[in-house]
Amino acid sequence: MSAPEPATDQAPDGASPPSSSAGEIEVLALVAAGELASFARLADDAAHAPELRMRITLSRLAAGELAPLGAVEERARALGADPEALDDSIWSFRELLAEFDARLVPRDWWERLVKTYIGYGIVLDLQRELAAGLTGRSQEVAAAALADKGWGDVVVAALTPVIAAEPQLAARLALWGRRVVGEGLGITARLLAVHPEVAALAAGAAGPWTPEHVTALTGRLTSEHARRMKRLDLTA
Repeated sequence: MSAPEPATDQAPDGASPPSSSAGEIEVLALVAAGELASFARLADDAAHAPELRMRITLSRLAAGELAPLGAVEERARALGADPEALDDSIWSFRELLAEFDARLVPRDWWERLVKTYIGYGIVLDLQRELAAGLTGRSQEVAAAALADKGWGDVVVAALTPVIAAEPQLAARLALWGRRVVGEGLGITARLLAVHPEVAALAAGAAGPWTPEHVTALTGRLTSEHARRMKRLDLTA
């Protein structure tokens, strides 16, 4: 009798993906949703930029967020993902990220920049945590999509001199940054609850996550948030 096909091979037409691949496909759907959300966020920031040069820079960064999308979708299909089901998974994650956006309406350009840097920074950290359990080609594709594309440096360069010159603005943006991370951690909890198969692939997790897993993840996300706030010389 022939040996069974490995879980990473293409599933036959019309067949469901192997159960061992289902979590991988969901993680890749999350990565794709994150790329789409980052594109939309940066494009919106570009449209509101007060200066032409910043508008051009953010537009280029937005376009760069879409570049890895094809490889992510191709890998998911190679694992046996049905195209329509994959779109549904991507949309499910995208709705969660849209909820995050809707709960954080910036009052001015500076709050907008902090929201992008802090808010989408924590989303990126979460994606990296949940993609850590991927292996082989899936890991390579996810790592390329989640690599630092430089928009954090752009935001820091724009905000740092303004924060240094205006203490009242610095205090307001510190409060805003804490609100942003609070909403980000709330979305994290929702995502883990709604998509346990994604959480189960994260490094060190076998099966459903325990409260200890969640606490450890929250601690790592909070630590990265504090690092970003420190780069802006804001109190976390």
